[in-house]
Amino acid sequence: MSENKRIAHYIKEVCDQIKNKEVHPAITLELGNHFAEKIEDYREAGYTKDEATRIAIAEMGDPVDVGRHLHQAHKPRIEWGIVSIVGILLAIGLVTLYSLHIAEDNRNLIGRQLVGIMIGTVVLVAILFWDYSKLKRYSKILYFGTMILLLYTLLAGRPIAGIQYLDIGGSPLHFIGISPFLFIVALAGIFTEWKEHNRYTIVNVISYFLPPCLLLTLGQYEFAILLYVGGYIALVIATKPKKLVILSFFAMIFACVGGMVYLFAKPYQLDRLIYFLNPYLEPDGRGYIIIQSLKAIQSATLWGQGFGASLDALPALESDYIFAYMVYIFGPIVGIAFFILGVMLLLRLLHAIRRVKDVYGSLLLSGMIVLFFTPFFWSIFMTVGLAPPITVNLPFVGFGIVHTVLQMALMGLVLNIYRRKDIQPLIKAS
Repeated sequence: MSENKRIAHYIKEVCDQIKNKEVHPAITLELGNHFAEKIEDYREAGYTKDEATRIAIAEMGDPVDVGRHLHQAHKPRIEWGIVSIVGILLAIGLVTLYSLHIAEDNRNLIGRQLVGIMIGTVVLVAILFWDYSKLKRYSKILYFGTMILLLYTLLAGRPIAGIQYLDIGGSPLHFIGISPFLFIVALAGIFTEWKEHNRYTIVNVISYFLPPCLLLTLGQYEFAILLYVGGYIALVIATKPKKLVILSFFAMIFACVGGMVYLFAKPYQLDRLIYFLNPYLEPDGRGYIIIQSLKAIQSATLWGQGFGASLDALPALESDYIFAYMVYIFGPIVGIAFFILGVMLLLRLLHAIRRVKDVYGSLLLSGMIVLFFTPFFWSIFMTVGLAPPITVNLPFVGFGIVHTVLQMALMGLVLNIYRRKDIQPLIKAS
């Protein structure tokens, strides 16, 4: 058997032990490079090619043992801690909505939420077993495509409650609310490409930040702007640029956001900040909702008012103030436990980021954390008077098919990145 055939046979035996075929090409290349370097060293030491090959193979060890070790190192893994917490949050949300369904006799509420969870579960599983790295090549298409659809929504969308909706076959889609998620996913790929080709500059960072920010500002949906800006900041920090880039970017954000608020913000939007700081300035007017939310929480006994209790003082109980209703019926202990679950999920995701070696994967995770936990904690803090009231849906709890499917898709992407953290291509020797 020739030297090349002996090496190829050895590598084949190694790969036969590794069930995940996605890593076979990378391992084959890595082992081939390793053998080439070893054989070259032994040839320089005076051995013949046949002897050098035999010694290199012997040094490598039994191919079955090597293959089994690599199989353990590179097999996909599910982060069951994240799956468990997501399942608990979904269960709490369903029970809360079912209580509201009983209190308001709204049979459509729980049924539609179940549909959203079922569709979301299918989407989560589909994303979980898909190679997320393939998404990177479409990053610019996704970025500019989202820009075009957002512009079309602003110009020709259907106005509902002061916000333009994208009309799809007669069904309105809250595309302005969805667009920050699409932008951040796209920008994670764009930032990765810049880093790989040494094109990461403050000019690029600013030029890609401004157009979506302007369009979202024109959309008059404050939380979409907050999500986009927060996600963009997370991506900039996660790429670990020079301090000058970070300082310049933050100065630019402060100037741009301040200018957009001055030019486009409505008086009632600015009033929210004033009356959030002191709602009792106008207790029967613009401070009313904050006060009623606090009263609802304070009126809950240790274990709440009971399953199915009605709460008429607050609007949008199924979405904006679902946490207030949860505390009202189940009590502050359940509310605190729910908050702790959110903190635990955040810590699990931060831990996952540190274990992901792929730059694109770590950037996506950084953006996903902002996109998920900004509405999660804002909704809770808004309910207890620690954040200005705004239209925001509590992830996995608040009502809405599109909202639920989107959050499930986010978790599917997070679990996908973690699952593939050990099967990224190995470093290839030159």
